[in-house]
Amino acid sequence: MRNGTGSARKAARRMGASRGVGSQLLQVIRDINSQGATAALQRFNLGNLAGRPAGDVFVALVEGICPPGGRLDEAIARQALLDAIADLAEAGVGRIEEMSSEQLSEFFQDFVIRTIEGRVIADIGKHSIDLPDTVDGVEKVQQQLHDFIAGCVRGHLGQHFDGLSEKTDQQVNELVDRIYEAAFELVSATAGDVE
Repeated sequence: MRNGTGSARKAARRMGASRGVGSQLLQVIRDINSQGATAALQRFNLGNLAGRPAGDVFVALVEGICPPGGRLDEAIARQALLDAIADLAEAGVGRIEEMSSEQLSEFFQDFVIRTIEGRVIADIGKHSIDLPDTVDGVEKVQQQLHDFIAGCVRGHLGQHFDGLSEKTDQQVNELVDRIYEAAFELVSATAGDVE
């Protein structure tokens, strides 16, 4: 892991599109927490989605903050956001107005985890690391990777959300950069301990 991604800062910098989408997503979450869902959605001309299921609202936001096409990192960010939305829908989260601050934070953390996982998987493919020969074996490795990254990230990021409602857009951007660096440090350190 350490050799594949380099330092945490360098690895985080390689995820420019994911950090950009993460900043926009966290700004939306901040605005929902501080102003309410209707006002936050007005910013994206999506006020008509107020009262809709959270999954529907975030799918509409995907097109605005993470359009299809582009480089690998942009594809990783888009897929991570879609996967996080699918997890939200699977969890049975109702209307966006009903989402608690904790659920919004969990949704954002799921996005971060999935972007890091996508980057690691891309690096594995790029560096031609041997994988199991069966689909079941590959799925097992992928699930272990997801659980490993989630275990490194969850719980350690909660402190970063304190006072989110009062942060400026610039402070949110800086926060997302710190979150990605901290997440890569945790993953790298834990992987090093395992090795």
